[in-house]
Amino acid sequence: MKKLLIAFLTIVAFVACDKDDPGTEEENIAQRTVLIYMAAQNNLNSYAHYDLEEIQQGIKNIGDNHLVVYHDRAMQDPVLLHYRNGELSDSIPMDPAAVVCDPTTLKAVAKRVFTDYPANDYGLVLWGHASGWLFRNDTIASADARRRAYGGTNMNGSNYGPGDKWMNIHMLAKALAPLPHLKFIFADCCNMMCAENAYELKDVCDYFIGSAAEIPGTGAPYDQIVPAMMEKESFYQSICDKYASSYNNHVPLVVVKSSEMVSLAAATKTVLQSMKAADNLQQYPDLSNLIYYLDKNLYDMNHFIKTYASEAEYNSWKQAFDKAVVYKKFAKFWATMNHVNFMDFEMNEENYGGMSMFVPQWKLQTTDNKYIQKFGWYYAAGYDTVGW
Repeated sequence: MKKLLIAFLTIVAFVACDKDDPGTEEENIAQRTVLIYMAAQNNLNSYAHYDLEEIQQGIKNIGDNHLVVYHDRAMQDPVLLHYRNGELSDSIPMDPAAVVCDPTTLKAVAKRVFTDYPANDYGLVLWGHASGWLFRNDTIASADARRRAYGGTNMNGSNYGPGDKWMNIHMLAKALAPLPHLKFIFADCCNMMCAENAYELKDVCDYFIGSAAEIPGTGAPYDQIVPAMMEKESFYQSICDKYASSYNNHVPLVVVKSSEMVSLAAATKTVLQSMKAADNLQQYPDLSNLIYYLDKNLYDMNHFIKTYASEAEYNSWKQAFDKAVVYKKFAKFWATMNHVNFMDFEMNEENYGGMSMFVPQWKLQTTDNKYIQKFGWYYAAGYDTVGW
C-alpha cells in the first residue's frame, strides 16, 4: 500500500509540473501568423509609410496572433517588424543587400517568420506592384517586360518608377513550395487574380485573394484588414468586404479556392473543345465588348465563356467556376492608369466573374501566345487541344 501511495503521488506531482510549465510549446503557438511582404523600393515608397501607420492601428485587435511585416522601402535598410498582443514585439534589421523581388529573399524571410513565430496556420500578403502573369525570362525579370508579374524593385534603391526587377509567378510558387502550407495569399497589388496565377499557386495555399484589375496606389485599409486577416473562418469575406467598402465598392475583388482549380481547368477544357467543335471558337476570337483588365489582354473569364459557349455548356462550366470562385465583390469601375476604357464593355454582375484569363490574339503570335505555354493552366485548360 505504501509503495502504491508513493507511486500515485509521484505521478500527480509529475502531471502538475507539466501542466503548470508556462513554456510548453502548445501554449506558445498562436492561431495564425501572417507575413506582410512589402516590396516598396519603387514609387510605392510613400504608400508603404502610410500603410505601416495603418498596420500599427490594426494590430491593436489581433490578440495573441502574430503579424510580421518585412518592410523594405526605398533608401532604407529592410527591417522585420513583429507585432503581437497589440504592440511591437520585435524590430529586427535585415540584410541590406537582399533584393526583395528575388525569390531566395522571399523564401528566407518567410521561413524565418514561420519558424520563429509558429502558429496553427499561416497567411501571406504580397504588397507591391504586379501586372498579371507574364514574364520575359526565367530569371528576375527586367522592367522592359510589358507585364511583369510581382515585385518591382529599383536596384539602386530609389523611389523612382515601378522598379527595375521583378519576380515571375513560377519563381514565386517555387519559393513558397517548401514552406508551411498557407491558409491564404492576399495579393495587395494589381492584376494578380488571373487563372494562370491561381493555377500556378494552387498547391501552396488554400485561398488566393485579390483583384484582377488595377488597385488604388494606397492599397488595402490595413487598420481594418489586419484584424480581418486573423478571423479564423470568415477572413476572406471580411478582407474583401472591408477593402471594397473603403473605396465605395470601386475595387473588384475575388477569392479563389485553390483545391477547385484542377476541376475548373478540366471544365474549361471541356467547354473550349465544345466551342471549337461547334465552330463558335475561332483561332483568334473576336474579343470586342468583353470585360478586360489592364491592357486588353487580361479578359474576364466568366464573360468570355458566357459569350462563346451555348447556354447549356456555360451553365455546366459555371458550376465548376462557382466552386472555385467562392466570393467576389463587383465594381462598376475602378481606378486605372488610362489602360481601361469602360465604354468598351458592359460591366454588370451577370458578366463579371472576377478572375481573368489569357485569350490568344493574332497580334501576340510571337509573344504572349508563346509565353502562355510555360504555364500549367495552358495544358490543364486544353488550350493546346483547340489550336491555341
